Amino acid sequence: MTRIDRGTLLELVRNRPLLAAELLGEALDACAEEPVGGEELRRRIPRLELTSADETALAARYREIMAEARRYREHLADVVFQDLIAFVRARIDEGLYRARRAANAGQRDGHKAERDLAAKRDRVNYLESVLVNQLYLALEEHAQAEHLLKLEAYAYTWHPDYREDWLP
Repeated sequence: MTRIDRGTLLELVRNRPLLAAELLGEALDACAEEPVGGEELRRRIPRLELTSADETALAARYREIMAEARRYREHLADVVFQDLIAFVRARIDEGLYRARRAANAGQRDGHKAERDLAAKRDRVNYLESVLVNQLYLALEEHAQAEHLLKLEAYAYTWHPDYREDWLP
């Protein structure tokens, strides 16, 4: 049987509550030959009184948590991501300018650098659609896009305008 530490479990419950509930059910069923009844459940989970069997209340609370998380992400889009996206775009534009000058001067790698930077610009456009325009379905997608944008910006830590709060 796989063991999981408390911090990982709490993170799982916080970020993926439905998956955590499903895993808990499977874990309880795995060590029982017949379906788990109320008394058996109380024996296995001693603090059962802290849980709720009211599914509508759980669903409502889950929707509240998700709405709060979306509001927080909208706040981040206004405060952090627009500045970070503008910073990365400015660095890409500077790189494109240098790559075009190199290509026009006949250097071999100028066109390759131009294509790489154009691809980077397309990635940043996609990340902007997720982070600022909120085109995502799950909070996990938003968190991944946030991390990817910070990784894109990490290449420019040498720049004087780079901010420490952008570190991945």
